[in-house]
Amino acid sequence: MTNRADTIAALRARLSVMDRIRAPAGQEALSLGLVALDGALAGGGLVRGGLHEFLGEAADAAPHGFVASLLARLPVTAGPVLWCRLPPPDAPTDSPYAPGLVCLGADPDRLILARPRTLEDALWVLEEALRCPRLGAVVGDGITPPPVAGRRLQLAAEEGGMLGMLILPPQGRPPPSTALTRWRVRALPDRPGEGDWGRPCWQVDLLRARGGGLTGTAADSGTWKVVWDDAAFRLHLVEPLANGPVAAAE
Repeated sequence: MTNRADTIAALRARLSVMDRIRAPAGQEALSLGLVALDGALAGGGLVRGGLHEFLGEAADAAPHGFVASLLARLPVTAGPVLWCRLPPPDAPTDSPYAPGLVCLGADPDRLILARPRTLEDALWVLEEALRCPRLGAVVGDGITPPPVAGRRLQLAAEEGGMLGMLILPPQGRPPPSTALTRWRVRALPDRPGEGDWGRPCWQVDLLRARGGGLTGTAADSGTWKVVWDDAAFRLHLVEPLANGPVAAAE
């Protein structure tokens, strides 16, 4: 007769398998364009067929800029990008800042903007879009899905083989989620001490990577400073920061 310890061990092993990231057949991860960041993910980037979360701070559009820079890496043949923005209650007409998105490589001709009025409507839009194979990516902006809804979105992304990105609204302690990765993005001055912010520059923290990509091993957290090259339209690694993985600057 199987004892309790063996039963618990078997359940843990099963949960570990269920928690792994499996890239759908024929689908590739979206490279972040930096060896250090891609190397922290066993999938070599942001795996399609799942959600990836980006956190920021109040009144800081850093996560939006970072996501826009990643969307610039999508091949033209991937299809349009649906950007679903849920405006905050105090700014019901709020929308993404289009000129800023363009400067970071997000082609306006490829963007489909949706601005639902309620969280329920936003979740419906995201779930339907994540199942649509004609889209290149789906962005949920200002949306924190409840646990059950988050799981539904993750399953929809798996079903559609879609790259889903959630820019969560600022919050003190983000809730647990089923997203494949979770990042924190903060704005930094390009030239510290000179009083000039210069080019878009961010501190990027990888907080967690569920399953670690294709291998099923958890990735270590890392912290990097990256800057946007508006001439080459790509990110450059300035330096790995404290407690981040050791990597040469690119």
